[in-house]
Amino acid sequence: MTLLPEPAVAPRRSLRLSLVPRLCGTVGLFILISSWAGIFYHNALFCSKNGRGTLKTAKLQLLGHHHRTHHHTGCSTHNESQLKFESQTVSSPGDSSSLPDSEHLGLEELRELVSTTEGFLARDYSLNLGWNNIRYIIEAALLQAKLLHRTLILPSFIYARGCEYGIKTCGDYFAMVNRGDALGSNEWRELPVEEQMGWVIPINLMMNITHLRETHPVITVSDYLRLHGVDPTAEASNGQWQRDRYHASDVKNVFTGKTPELYIIQNEWYDEGEIVRVDKISDEIKARMREDEAHGALHALAGDLPQNVALDWNRTQEILNIWDDHELEKIMVEHGWEVLHTFRPVKGMELSKAVTEPMKQFARRSAIRGFQDDFSGRKEEVLLLSGPLHIRRKPGGMRFTTRFALNDYLHLVLHDIRQIDAIISLADLMVQRLYDLVGGRLWMAAHMRRGDCKTSSSLQHLLRDIPILVVVRYNFVMESSPEKHIVRVKQHLKDGRRLIESIHEREEALRSYDIPDIPGSDYEIYSREPPLADDRFYVATDERNDTVLQEFRSQGAILMDDLLTISDRRMNGPEISWALMITDFRGLVEQVVLSRAAYFYGHTMSSVVGGVMNLRGKRGVDPRTTDVD
Repeated sequence: MTLLPEPAVAPRRSLRLSLVPRLCGTVGLFILISSWAGIFYHNALFCSKNGRGTLKTAKLQLLGHHHRTHHHTGCSTHNESQLKFESQTVSSPGDSSSLPDSEHLGLEELRELVSTTEGFLARDYSLNLGWNNIRYIIEAALLQAKLLHRTLILPSFIYARGCEYGIKTCGDYFAMVNRGDALGSNEWRELPVEEQMGWVIPINLMMNITHLRETHPVITVSDYLRLHGVDPTAEASNGQWQRDRYHASDVKNVFTGKTPELYIIQNEWYDEGEIVRVDKISDEIKARMREDEAHGALHALAGDLPQNVALDWNRTQEILNIWDDHELEKIMVEHGWEVLHTFRPVKGMELSKAVTEPMKQFARRSAIRGFQDDFSGRKEEVLLLSGPLHIRRKPGGMRFTTRFALNDYLHLVLHDIRQIDAIISLADLMVQRLYDLVGGRLWMAAHMRRGDCKTSSSLQHLLRDIPILVVVRYNFVMESSPEKHIVRVKQHLKDGRRLIESIHEREEALRSYDIPDIPGSDYEIYSREPPLADDRFYVATDERNDTVLQEFRSQGAILMDDLLTISDRRMNGPEISWALMITDFRGLVEQVVLSRAAYFYGHTMSSVVGGVMNLRGKRGVDPRTTDVD
């Protein structure tokens, strides 16, 4: 098992600082002596006196927009592909010293938190995925832990996949690892070396742990290890729960002195075959199950109901030609089906995991299995849900037997999980500047998923039958060229402008999603004038080719770097300034910005867009102003 690297004795010097001794003379010996002196002074002053954090702050102040080096994600040749990356050993993500005091719990605080539950729920986290995928895995895990009345164990870190500066610079500020080595995967081996790298980001930068703990007992893997007398740096680099190491005979709870017992819920037990996994089975459904067993098989319904695992309510109405909701439910229940509550997939695909459109389905009573019914009451200290449980599954990883339970999950996703305050502050600033740029009128925004121009050989055979979309390595883009893509975006935003104009002209009543705990329709769309035809618009994109980005700007796009100054980047302290070097962290800020747009256009096959849709639903925007294709 690959463990994360130990902290280096001293941080690697900035490349910019290493240029100073060269300017101090022309004689070789003098240069050598000056360099040694510079190294000694640098390490003595910054490492010993002020510590690593001060060193990073000093380096960051040298970074301006003119120092920035984009890695082109178009089909270009990278000139750093042969570099050696000493910074793979800069630091260990198991070091939680960067956590705010309110999030870094002491042992007594951990014991108190865990004492309110029946033990721990652990997961095998897929750290090869991007943050928004990990986010909805965590959302489901929180639901699962709540149903079992257990403390959820979160990963202490994730791997960011992109850095906005040259990787040598980013390696000075973040622990850099080869993702293939850290995760035990060959997924990135065919790429240039710098594209195989990832940056270790503490989980507390990606989500507000302090706020989450107000309603959910959660700890990190490093917390669990400390609670059991294990060095937090022993946290596995691949996100997988260590069945042996974390439960070895020498691992003992520091308060009870006991080795934690482990019970594994095998992946195939979850919803194999025709199992329909639900939160829990109500007493009414249990009574009907007993009735079924006592009286044998029920008569078939008239009409040809397909043998689906679950049938959509509307489709069932069409098949049976029954349009009264009460009558439909009565007949279906009498014939061995139950009403379940879940979320409508965006464009028919379970990829974005948006929770903005609740819906009802029917499932055969004999196929329903309750998660709480099957797995609660275990006495082992740790319960492990084995393997990935997000692929081709509904948000939450299960359906719900009551609308009340679905609403409870909606509250978890929309209110309990949220961004850290610094992200909200930066987004607020960007939103105000967007209003200023368009003369105070409403503004529109789009998410442009571009990716790279290579297709992973391991994925080609899986993706060859997907129509319309163009496969771009791991991602999907709506157009093959950035020029066509920006034209497509502008056409959708043109439709959006017309919609807003129509709402204003007709003074239409606004709609909102069927979501509880929101303040009602967002009437900001009436508080400002509609966009003009030539107004600029905001674009969030993973495209990093400077030429392409300039083309986007020439077409009216405003990008994140057009709105933020160096002072803005520093306003929330050095930790946030460093984090803004990381593309994945910037994406969190941009999601909030996109949620504030009067009209938003995005890509259905992106979990980023799913997050934006959830934020927009929480605000109470009119569903017509969210355009996803």
